[in-house]
Amino acid sequence: MWHFGIQAKITPSLFSILLAMSGIVLAQSTGLPTSESSLFSGSANCAWCHSSLSNALTDSKGNDLSIDTDWRSTMMANSGKDPLWLAKVESEVLENPALQAVIEDKCTTCHIPMGRTQAVYEGASGYTLAAASADELAMDGVSCTLCHQIQDENLGTDDSYSGKYVIADSRQIFGPYKNISPMPMFNQTGYTPQFGEHIGSSEMCATCHTLFTPFIDDEGQIAGTFPEQTPFLEWENSIFSTQDKECQSCHMQRIDEAVTISNSPPWVGTQSPFWRHTFVGANTFVQGILRDNPNDIFVTATTAQFDSTIARTQSMLLEQTAKLTVESAWEDETLLLTVSLENLTGHKFPTGIPIRRAWLHVQVQTENGETVFESGEYDTNGRILNLSSDFEAHHGVINSANQVQIYEAVMADVNDEITYTLLRAAKYKKDNRLPPKGFVSTAERYDDMAIVGEAAKDPSFNYNDGKEGSGTDTVRYEIRDLSEKELKVEVELVYQTVKPAFIDDLLSHESAAVDRFTAPYENANKMPVVIQSAELEHGESTRVGETANKAPENFALQQNYPNPFNGETIIPFSVGEGMNYVELQIFDIAGQFVKTLIKNELNPGEYTAKWNGSNERGESVSTGVYIYTLRSENIILNRKFLYLK
Repeated sequence: MWHFGIQAKITPSLFSILLAMSGIVLAQSTGLPTSESSLFSGSANCAWCHSSLSNALTDSKGNDLSIDTDWRSTMMANSGKDPLWLAKVESEVLENPALQAVIEDKCTTCHIPMGRTQAVYEGASGYTLAAASADELAMDGVSCTLCHQIQDENLGTDDSYSGKYVIADSRQIFGPYKNISPMPMFNQTGYTPQFGEHIGSSEMCATCHTLFTPFIDDEGQIAGTFPEQTPFLEWENSIFSTQDKECQSCHMQRIDEAVTISNSPPWVGTQSPFWRHTFVGANTFVQGILRDNPNDIFVTATTAQFDSTIARTQSMLLEQTAKLTVESAWEDETLLLTVSLENLTGHKFPTGIPIRRAWLHVQVQTENGETVFESGEYDTNGRILNLSSDFEAHHGVINSANQVQIYEAVMADVNDEITYTLLRAAKYKKDNRLPPKGFVSTAERYDDMAIVGEAAKDPSFNYNDGKEGSGTDTVRYEIRDLSEKELKVEVELVYQTVKPAFIDDLLSHESAAVDRFTAPYENANKMPVVIQSAELEHGESTRVGETANKAPENFALQQNYPNPFNGETIIPFSVGEGMNYVELQIFDIAGQFVKTLIKNELNPGEYTAKWNGSNERGESVSTGVYIYTLRSENIILNRKFLYLK
């Protein structure tokens, strides 16, 4: 640090003394590695200066913006500790033991990048999981000195995809700011900070998030490559790539105010904007396993930090992923439902490794609660019930409860048989994941991200009025032989991180990593996430997250404030004539009842209600996204908010 013109190197012990003197406590700050190599440095060594201290790494409201605090509970930080990934790597080796060296070297390139890059730099021909397990620096995941040392070479081309990022031995640290003083960091760490425009580009993320994996034929010979994940190519083939919206725009929260990004030296200036290292994605499932098994997995984040990351992830899934609308009509004794989805993301939904899926859950009930139609019903393990076969084709029209609209990519081997082994995946048998707006079949590299199967022939999939690139899908439900027309319709868009069939295949293998994954999986919350939902009652439509368009003008539910909140929030609403009986209730994101705030007759007028984050028993609820619902007779209004403890 710098003080009265004298420079001293900050050590972990000195940093702890400074924190103690200031009265600041950083939970588990010593859990990060301090190891160094010729290329890399443990994240703890970066955290000494880039953690909140005094006025550094805080916003105008005093919120902690510490880089390590946000990062350590992300999937990036835990990429090498992810028990699902470790189990999958071992299962791939069991299926193809002769290719163990190839498999482990390929998979560690992006999941354990510092260990693998250092080993190759020192002359190794590859890298193994055994070598990684003995190196705490390697297990630091996708860490500070990995990303910030990636050179601006061949980015956005095949020469950089599939983990072909370039790390030089010049110890240059690239960042988004031009007006910097390099000597403090150099004297403290031996790294020289400098401006690198590429650090904020999607092309840099594409080095690992555009992945082509080799596949083998029936003789065990490598026969080609398979586009295992292509979010970057999907983004290029969208309107986002032309609107100055990079990966970082959505996945790193931007703070548009001046932030002091280092606590040392004391005269360091502020920078704006600042991007929080939250790296929000869509994987609440594995994040929950990491949180609930800290000692077995050796995570460095606290439960509270994981809860914050999970809450941010849930918020992104609910607020920034998709838009759902439902319309209904009668034709004789047939109820016609038109369910429309719009992708709000800059890539396919779902995207990434093809083990994720989303689907439509449609339920029709009589006023007495009798279910007369249900498509896409699921149990607490996330298994879709009543499917007619293991493979579900894309649907433009659904007229049977055994048909379900599932948005997914299904891998197939060289014989067109469904496979869950990545090294056997030669092509996609189905890919009807919802494309982003602007996605067209004439794009360069389309074959690597193509719509596959019946969806490619569906005139309402990614088409609007005959024009390609809508980023939408419309499904028509024809529910026949309904004698009663006073019905309640509920539609959900449901998302799942990992398909149960993939897990079933994984658990059929016997290995140490699979065994270590089994118990955490069995104890995990496997309920899928309801991203959007809609209700139709007597022709009135409500979409979760918005006030119903067809509700009477003077019956309304406003957004709560503050949102997100910690402590207490205020919910404004108004009641119209003839709607005296009102219920205002809180539900969690899984639809479980939390608390009733109001259940009474109210005169017409404007009202507010307060919620302090407690349930019916007065117990404090956990951090997360919640839904508040206002009911009056047959009208239901819903909105969402984020509670942070």
